[in-house]
Amino acid sequence: MSLITHFKPSDFLQRYWQQSPLFVEQCFTSLIDMVHGDDLAGLACDEYAESRIIRGFGLNGDWRCEQGPFTEETFAKLPDTNWTLLVQGLDQWDEEFRHILAAFDFLPRWRLEDIMASYAPKGGGVGPHFDYYDVFLIQVSGTRQWQIGQQCNDQTALQKNDDVKLLEQFETHAEYTATPGDMLYIPAGVAHWGTASSDDCITLSVGFRAPSEKEIMTEVFDDLVEQFSEQLRYRDSLDAIDANPFKMNGAVEENIKQFAESLDPKKLEQALNKAFGCLVTEPRYLGFVEPGAEWQPEKLLNIFAKQERISLEHAAHARFAFSKMGLFASGEFYPSTEAFSRQICDGDLQATQDLAQLRIVCELLNSRLLEIVPD
Repeated sequence: MSLITHFKPSDFLQRYWQQSPLFVEQCFTSLIDMVHGDDLAGLACDEYAESRIIRGFGLNGDWRCEQGPFTEETFAKLPDTNWTLLVQGLDQWDEEFRHILAAFDFLPRWRLEDIMASYAPKGGGVGPHFDYYDVFLIQVSGTRQWQIGQQCNDQTALQKNDDVKLLEQFETHAEYTATPGDMLYIPAGVAHWGTASSDDCITLSVGFRAPSEKEIMTEVFDDLVEQFSEQLRYRDSLDAIDANPFKMNGAVEENIKQFAESLDPKKLEQALNKAFGCLVTEPRYLGFVEPGAEWQPEKLLNIFAKQERISLEHAAHARFAFSKMGLFASGEFYPSTEAFSRQICDGDLQATQDLAQLRIVCELLNSRLLEIVPD
């Protein structure tokens, strides 16, 4: 049975995805009360968890942010109202949260960022803001008042606050009251402001990764720069030597075009696809990973001598994707066939004698991105 009900993915993708907000009542009733404030506070005290406490109220309030890990004393000293605890990466800490991700498989799994929880007493929230990514907000406990605002971008005015990036102005276009089981979808760039209207207000946030143009092209050029030669240097042509010794004339500009023209369009395309794949699979929350056993291709060959396939399980912190170029795993690229790469992503590895493929599997096993599921 699907976790999400009263929701048609095909209709959503056509009418709302990356277009406009959508509020759906009682579509996640199976998640009601699945987590409690004490659980989140305990996790926020773990040194490997990423957590924050944000305090403030109102558009021009005194908003402050404190980074975890926290202590029991921290929570004991908090006021009764107007603060919120945020805990990132819940899907890496608890298998129950990882199951929620399957409800969003109508979207690319490599686009998923993580599941964050927000706990707040009455009046708590993170203030008026916008995100550069799409997000689904699922109410699992208490109630929250949502205000939906204007479309924003990198030119939108923000308050002068080093702790929290808040909007200077907020235009309320719609309002919703989320009760346990309700879900609100917010496209990237749409201003929103959620405030707990009851105690024990818990909202799960399922965010989607969206690398920026700057991030992608930085990765591309970092990759391409390795392809250029140190020996190929600028050379003067006679007409590039100007009468004015300080001038770089048009002939100089023509001469330096050779460096850009030497870039193979095919290599640029490959670097672009590689950079994108690495960025969308780069892990954000690593936590603590115990060292694993040392795997060698011979060990896998011995297994394949007895069985035709191996079931694989992705580590909670691992991120995988594949394309015609090969496999992407937690920010690394492994050139290979599309068929083999898909098997790794699907967790169903068929018997192979290809040493290059076996070495990739061993590297993923040794780095604890993969585990073999016993028969």
